[in-house]
Amino acid sequence: NNNNNNGQPWWFALIYCPILAFVMVALFCVSCRDPGLMERVDDLEAAEQGWFWNEQVGSYRPAGAMYCREGKALIKDFDHVCPWTGTGIGRDNMLSFKIFVFSVNVLCYLSVGLVIWFVFFVNLINK
Repeated sequence: NNNNNNGQPWWFALIYCPILAFVMVALFCVSCRDPGLMERVDDLEAAEQGWFWNEQVGSYRPAGAMYCREGKALIKDFDHVCPWTGTGIGRDNMLSFKIFVFSVNVLCYLSVGLVIWFVFFVNLINK
């Protein structure tokens, strides 16, 4: 019989734990990776190259960079601040962020599927 006392099959940990570990690694990669922080540039040479003055940070910025109010920094290709990772999402951590979001979705759907499987199928079989 594949079931132990609490009704969880042996393969539960073999599927769930590696996916959970992958999600945690992806979270670490998003949270700890540089989103594309830019150094302050106050040379007029930058203005001649088409950069724009940003009063909030006191620096010139290229067209794709935006000021992040939460991080108080210029970030290349700034997209948003993720409340779950606690970091700004920009050019250099966008791929990690997409992998994290995808893996969290996989984990959520797997969790819902396992709950449905356990509640409906295991409980019906054991009755």
